[in-house]
Amino acid sequence: MGDIVMLTTAVRDLHLCYPDRFITDLRTTCSELWENNPYVTPIKDDDSEAELLDCSYPLIDRCNDTPYHCLHGFIEFLNDRLNLQIKPTAFKGDIHLSPQEKAWFSQVHEFTREDIPFWILAAGGKYDVTIKWWSSPRYQQVVDYYRGKIQFVQVGSYGDHHPPIKGAIDLRGRTNLRELIRLVYHSQGVLCSVTGSMHLAAAVETKKSTGERPCVVVAGGREPAHWEAYPGHQFIHTNAAVPCSTYGGCWKDRTIQLRDGDPRDKPAHLCVNVVNGLARCMDIISASEVIARIETYFRGGVLKHLTPRQNKAAERGLRASARNRYDQQPLTIHNAGMACDQSVSSIKSYSEERFDGRGVVICGGGIRYFTNAWVCIQMLRHVGCRLPIQLWHLGSTELDEKMHALLRPLNVECIDALSVRKSFPARILNGWELKPYSIIHSRFSEILFLDADNVPVTNPEFLFETTQFKTTGAIFWPDYDYPRTAKKAAIWRSCGLREPRENEFETGQIVLDKRRCWRALCLTMWFNEHSDFYYRYLYGDKEMFHMAFRKMRKSYSFVPAPIHRLQDTMCQHDFHDRRIFQHRNTDKWDFFLQNKQVKDFWFEKECRQFITRLQGLWDGRIDLNSNPATKRTLPPITSPARLPGNSLKKRARGSERHHPSRAAGSNRPHPGP
Repeated sequence: MGDIVMLTTAVRDLHLCYPDRFITDLRTTCSELWENNPYVTPIKDDDSEAELLDCSYPLIDRCNDTPYHCLHGFIEFLNDRLNLQIKPTAFKGDIHLSPQEKAWFSQVHEFTREDIPFWILAAGGKYDVTIKWWSSPRYQQVVDYYRGKIQFVQVGSYGDHHPPIKGAIDLRGRTNLRELIRLVYHSQGVLCSVTGSMHLAAAVETKKSTGERPCVVVAGGREPAHWEAYPGHQFIHTNAAVPCSTYGGCWKDRTIQLRDGDPRDKPAHLCVNVVNGLARCMDIISASEVIARIETYFRGGVLKHLTPRQNKAAERGLRASARNRYDQQPLTIHNAGMACDQSVSSIKSYSEERFDGRGVVICGGGIRYFTNAWVCIQMLRHVGCRLPIQLWHLGSTELDEKMHALLRPLNVECIDALSVRKSFPARILNGWELKPYSIIHSRFSEILFLDADNVPVTNPEFLFETTQFKTTGAIFWPDYDYPRTAKKAAIWRSCGLREPRENEFETGQIVLDKRRCWRALCLTMWFNEHSDFYYRYLYGDKEMFHMAFRKMRKSYSFVPAPIHRLQDTMCQHDFHDRRIFQHRNTDKWDFFLQNKQVKDFWFEKECRQFITRLQGLWDGRIDLNSNPATKRTLPPITSPARLPGNSLKKRARGSERHHPSRAAGSNRPHPGP
């Protein structure tokens, strides 16, 4: 945005120095900056008399050595291209507001219900040049110091880095560019780093149309002060204060690698003098120095602090703006790596008091997945597994008391994840996200997790006694051998990892010792809580486990036998290549047994008998009377043959894909290990 503000200067000065000689139209980003501009005339793209100028400002390459301001950049370009002698006519950009815009109340007035003085606070920035960021805790110190004296209003665009500052009216994500311009018009002052807000502070006229708007800029030493500073601004630079900016600005881009694939991550663009997570040139700027620069305007008599009445209105504005979903926005490829690292640093310790014993965890609510879970549980008991089982679901719309009662004789405890979520919040909790959530919050310390549509063909308890489990505390199974893609590589890179050469994880079955795997499990859950970002790069929850264990450098055992493929079913093996699980990930069990006969599917007759028994015990109703929000009963489900369009709602709880296997596995049942 700042570059486009500089272009408004060149267009203004072109017309003032050469009146009536040119007509100009613009094709730029930030088109809102040109609204109401008297020097812009619409020109059609196919106008044969129009000349297209791809504007740049090469002057920036000489800014360390020549006494020019960035305002001169585009002017020099136009002079060279058009053989002109344009001179700057004002020390600011050229932004125009209509009389109607000036007459509107500011957004701050909408929250405070009163016209109060305020300072705009841009306490962050874009991810392209992170070296310009200052410390959020130091911004917080400034705001805290002026509580009751100055009301700060925090702004910031979606997709950028703007951590919340307490005590500031929160307009992050609530202004478009034109609204930001109007906000600057109404503002008393601006506090920011070297960013677009600084340029707007100079370019947008003040409400009284006299004097210059106060602005304090935390600049550091990246750019030479004479290139960026405006008259009337308190431009806190540290040029010549650190060795790397002795001869002007260093023009580096980032303090750390964001692992987003941007060329700015290359060593040549990274700061070489980082202290406390900041470039040293920014770190030596203290909160007290910023406060002193702000205070200059008040000591000089240009500004006055809030009156008691205005302060009361400001408090009203704070309360009214408090609910803001800005911090709930999805991650981006630019900030995911940094957010991941922060998540790792905040993982809490494993609680010995919360977890104990060994058990099986299954996720399966609703008509479809309850049917599959019923078969899975019955098969576990059929093959001799006596471990306690927890069946996790999402609310009373998925499992009612009668369904609970059907499972109690099988030593199954039904857990409503939505109730657990009240004590242990999760940002997103849907089907796939429920898998790591149930593992982490299950009462068991050692867990066999099974997808509801998984059919064990032998007692899996022996897996806890294997050398592999005792050595690592984690057993994972391979998925099909999917091709590597740039998309997958990008998300592994964002975690600071290279995509491993082994197969992806297939998480229809997992064996874990939570105590030994705790940190990796917490990171897995964090990945899944941000599924609105990570699932765009990886399919579901399964590779979240893979990345988390790799990121935390947690060892695990990986079953070497590849999947043996049956029709709509993936068969997994133990460490001796014996089949132990049949995951019906595509043709899941249907309550009406509208399933294909699958060749070489072990215990198919028994599975069908389990469903027939369920049909005799349960009519498919889910009673919602226990839920005050609904107070109704779902009608009994009807055979799909009688349902128009055969429409039953689906909820994804595991991989729906199937691919040819690379090799066949064992084809005969076995009694156990």
